[in-house]
Amino acid sequence: MGVSQGNRIALAGDVALELIAPYFRKAGYEVYVPAGFATWRQEMLEKTSAMNAFSPDAIVDVTAFDDILSGEVPSFYDERMRTLASMPYSLCGIEAIVEEAGFKLLSRPKKVLAVDADNTLWNGILSEDGIDFLEPYTEFQKGLIRLREKGVTLVLLTKNDPSEHFMRSDMPLKDGHFAERMINWKPKAGNLIEACRRLNLSCDSVVFVDDNPFERAQMARHLPEVAVVPFPGDMADPKQFLRRLEMYFFADMGATEEDRLRAADYASRKEVAAGNFADAGEYLRSLKLRVSPSLAQESDIPRLQQMAGKTNQFNAVTIRRTAEDFADLLADPEKRVFVFRTRDKFIEQGIVCYIVVDFKLRRIVDFVMSCRAMGRTLEYFAYRHVRDAIGFDPEIDFVPTAKNAPFKAFLDGGLFRETYYLV
Repeated sequence: MGVSQGNRIALAGDVALELIAPYFRKAGYEVYVPAGFATWRQEMLEKTSAMNAFSPDAIVDVTAFDDILSGEVPSFYDERMRTLASMPYSLCGIEAIVEEAGFKLLSRPKKVLAVDADNTLWNGILSEDGIDFLEPYTEFQKGLIRLREKGVTLVLLTKNDPSEHFMRSDMPLKDGHFAERMINWKPKAGNLIEACRRLNLSCDSVVFVDDNPFERAQMARHLPEVAVVPFPGDMADPKQFLRRLEMYFFADMGATEEDRLRAADYASRKEVAAGNFADAGEYLRSLKLRVSPSLAQESDIPRLQQMAGKTNQFNAVTIRRTAEDFADLLADPEKRVFVFRTRDKFIEQGIVCYIVVDFKLRRIVDFVMSCRAMGRTLEYFAYRHVRDAIGFDPEIDFVPTAKNAPFKAFLDGGLFRETYYLV
């Protein structure tokens, strides 16, 4: 499996854990097993226990996945093992538990799914077999399209000749489904860094899928912030794999209209970027950027909560506000929450920026903008709009983090630079 993140685990669960531990070790984990049957609770609570001395990255309850896996894995249980060894799982059941735990340990909200092509999107190697002889993994490709429709950004990372024709006409996936296509013979970690740079996203927002264990190991080594997931043994039936991707990385996607617009937004950027422009200003003017500023309403709270939870780069103070927090802000007479909906000549982006003003302090106490709006000068429009609306020049709270250098650059570069947005 090539485990590289959170690989020190302690096992828990009221089964014979010592019989399951070897399978986790085989998968690359360093494993602690409680000293006796059903002693794991006591060890968790005692600060001086051997479990706490082991200092695991995570505690894995091996019984936590029973409800899901028993419905997916034929012969998940083995009654003989339950009777003889206080361990109810079959061999295939144990293997499924190890794989499920691998996804659970990597689980984080993500935005991007980067996929290989050969033996991942199809059975076969394009450069050797030729496009006409590939066998597409149709259901997997359809699953990726469904994820894209929820707002997941798809990136193609493949070592192939860039002149090759990709995505045969009878395949569900088309070239246009990918926000970026990195097709060359360079290391995939470097290609992913470049793709994320073009998308204004950080690599820690990426899940990487590749059939090749070497490529997975290299990605995990060079970009440990990327979620490198185990590859399934049978891509002809990818339902479980797709369920795991959605459940552990993209469960929150599709909750807002902005999610559903995201993939089309990246596609439109790619189309216009292909043109020839004399400078950045000409490019931005060509987009016909428009913005609709307003005060936030209760119906905007799901999107505001989503932005607060996920935005890192253009985020002044990185406060992970909840829906209740935003409801309190909207009800507070001393506060105002401004939201900015944008569009260009291709598509609506929805809410991509919000600013919270504290009138008593005469300060902007929160300033958050989606990475999709970065590089388009919306921040200058937003600050000037808020200043004009409240009637004074507010100071801006700023708490530096490892990821919000773009916001600091905005502060340091001056708040009144030219904007290409019109109302």
